[in-house]
Amino acid sequence: MNDQKSRAKILGTMFGAYGQANDAQRLAAYITVLKDIPDNVLGGACKKLMLESKFLPSIAEIVEASRSLLGTADDASRVREWAEAWAEIEKAMQRTPWGQYPVFSRPEIAQAVASFGWHDLQLTLAEDMPTVRAQVRRMYEDVCRRTKERSHNEYVLGKSKTGLLPPSNGANNSSELARRSEIKLVRQSKGMEHIDSIALVSQAVGGLTFAEWRAKRGSGNE
Repeated sequence: MNDQKSRAKILGTMFGAYGQANDAQRLAAYITVLKDIPDNVLGGACKKLMLESKFLPSIAEIVEASRSLLGTADDASRVREWAEAWAEIEKAMQRTPWGQYPVFSRPEIAQAVASFGWHDLQLTLAEDMPTVRAQVRRMYEDVCRRTKERSHNEYVLGKSKTGLLPPSNGANNSSELARRSEIKLVRQSKGMEHIDSIALVSQAVGGLTFAEWRAKRGSGNE
């Protein structure tokens, strides 16, 4: 159920908890802007924020809390924190055979890897990995920022039917977006024979790729 009366009750309770029950104009703005968030999600988000925030949460904070709740309920729809994304990339570098391409859990991860270059990651020397990790992080955070901005723009322009939150079938949509990103990775594989020769030269002069280094020294922290 999602109606104005229910939203007014939920948000009115939150305003009252912060001693702002008489701020009718501000409350009306919250009710209007948050109209596309389902009542059960909105109620949970407001309860979460009342337990965590000392001050009346902004509309943006309520939206983020709603996304967080949905991400907990449906992990496939949740955008990964950087540490999680990098752990997934590391695992892919260790386990993916040369010439093959990994499938990531989220399109944002796949897009960041594609932007840097999958084979470039595989060929990275151990001593260069901290620099490469920082570069990939910037790319990943930029992808996440642009994805969020595009989602907001489409919603404001009326092009998005899912509102402010991910669609309920986010897992399917994420898989499709990830598949498209993997196609981009495959398209970047042109000239693989040349990259193979670079790998052989690197080994001949004593250099180790990150995957080789990890295999020799284990998977401990850097």
